[in-house]
Amino acid sequence: MSQGNHRDSKYSSASELKYDRLVADHQEKLYYFIRSMVFNPEDARDVLQDVNMVLFRKRSYYVQGTNFKAWAFTVARFECLNYLKQCKKVKWDALESALIENIADHAETKADDMEHYLRALEDCLPHLPEEARSLVDARYQERRSLQDVAEDWSTTVGALKQKLFRARANLKKCISGRIHELLKKGEDLGGTK
Repeated sequence: MSQGNHRDSKYSSASELKYDRLVADHQEKLYYFIRSMVFNPEDARDVLQDVNMVLFRKRSYYVQGTNFKAWAFTVARFECLNYLKQCKKVKWDALESALIENIADHAETKADDMEHYLRALEDCLPHLPEEARSLVDARYQERRSLQDVAEDWSTTVGALKQKLFRARANLKKCISGRIHELLKKGEDLGGTK
């Protein structure tokens, strides 16, 4: 039997199939956990693929019957931190590292609830005025500095800060209202009745 066939037969064992099912069942929660740390959706999907590759490579280290979610989220946390460090492209100081770790701790506890917040955000973004939506996209999707945007828009950083503050306040109000509507309708926050 060739080595490839041996791997195929080993891969199809019951424990491997259970592991694959665990990975598949946790994709959405992993994505929302990653998305809470990696704000760009495309980058979050890339990080999720990296997490899946690590989970595949380290599948033999997982002990059946233990907390898969905690194990997978630990892998995701390290991949997010690696991603954020690569984006920074400068040496992190201790305060930044502690802040990112704190965000990761908070994100892990909130990952189960993240879907409804992102869904509400997606519902609310189109309701922003066009200029505010463009500013939010430039700042958070494209990760451009306010200085860079100010130069392109022929305005000051201070003016953009005010516009961004108002846009975030409007989004916060809209998201809160959307979540309140869901709760009032008796829907769970995942969007099902």
